[in-house]
Amino acid sequence: MMRVSAGRIVEAMLLRGDAATVAAHNAKLTSDPVTGELGELGFGTPELPPSGRDIQDEKILGTRHVASGRSDHLGGKLTPELFANRLKATHDDILFSSTKTPEIQVPQARLHRDGETHVVIEGYMPSAYIRGLLS
Repeated sequence: MMRVSAGRIVEAMLLRGDAATVAAHNAKLTSDPVTGELGELGFGTPELPPSGRDIQDEKILGTRHVASGRSDHLGGKLTPELFANRLKATHDDILFSSTKTPEIQVPQARLHRDGETHVVIEGYMPSAYIRGLLS
């Protein structure tokens, strides 16, 4: 779980797994707050089987991911020069998928576009709206 304030992850909390990994991440957030800046929100669109690799599985239909840190490679404004140590500029993806994080419930992901709100994903299932866009 993450505590977010003003578009930045300020603290991660352990739900399960390795406490040392969460502690290391929190230390990074404390030493360089830019590492927690939210820089990407993604929704998977292709219907593919899970590979077990986050970099590929973040693209599967029904998944969503958020990334913090560097975003210039995606057209964003967070460049290495904004970090406390430009050589440690990171881009950290956090993947939410039915195969990796089934215990994390995100009831809906919505898209606000042209004054309208559309449900994109419910649970880990793509909505009729997103399926219509993909056909």
